[in-house]
Amino acid sequence: MNELIKRTFFGFLYALSVILALQAYSWTAVLLGLFLVLGLREFATLTGLPYKTVLLPALFIFLTSFLYHYTGIELKVVNVAGAFTLFVLFVPFIYFIFDKLNLNTLELLYLGVFYLALPFSLALGIDSKLLLSIFFIIWASDSFAYLTGKNFGKHKLAEKISPKKTIEGVVGGLAGGLVTAFIIFMYSGWQFNLNLQQFFILTFIIVIFGTLGDLLESRFKRLANVKDSGNIIPGHGGILDRLDSFILAVPFVYIYLLII
Repeated sequence: MNELIKRTFFGFLYALSVILALQAYSWTAVLLGLFLVLGLREFATLTGLPYKTVLLPALFIFLTSFLYHYTGIELKVVNVAGAFTLFVLFVPFIYFIFDKLNLNTLELLYLGVFYLALPFSLALGIDSKLLLSIFFIIWASDSFAYLTGKNFGKHKLAEKISPKKTIEGVVGGLAGGLVTAFIIFMYSGWQFNLNLQQFFILTFIIVIFGTLGDLLESRFKRLANVKDSGNIIPGHGGILDRLDSFILAVPFVYIYLLII
């Protein structure tokens, strides 16, 4: 299959899956949970961290967030689940004390929890339509950044990490994100309890931290000396390659929503 056709076909399938899952409220948690599990596997491969070591605490954090946001379960039960999650996070320190884990593994374990479990758990508390808007803004920003950088890019953003990224591309990506945000706000009919100015600020946060997320994942790949984080999506690489912007943007989106 021609590389461009393959990339377009599987990119369309990926985008369609995200759109359909986030349109159905009950499938949002399934999609985010699947992304977490697959992302953790790729992170473990990139860093050499044992997959099961980081999977358990990450899933406990995600499950506690799910109980809080998606069920009518009593808050007392959620608190117990949260307390147990904290205990699970403390266990690696015990292993480290008795020399069952080395320092590098301990550091990577908590990095994996912070990098992946936290964003996907926080995403459970964001309206599914807003999550879909975040994806649309990121996709538009990436496309505009690529086109702007390719045609007008002269000043490198972080040449040692991502040689093709330019400052002009970031500006073009921000413009594309803002245009997309305007279209969503004016014509989608979705209610976010935000005015246009707040939605534009939200878009600025998504694009800037999304760009940093892209660079962060590129840094992980350079350290691992690989081109892609995985090969689960033919022509596009791994889940982390597709979600790097989303992963770093979500916590700051969540904080902003709390503030306003």
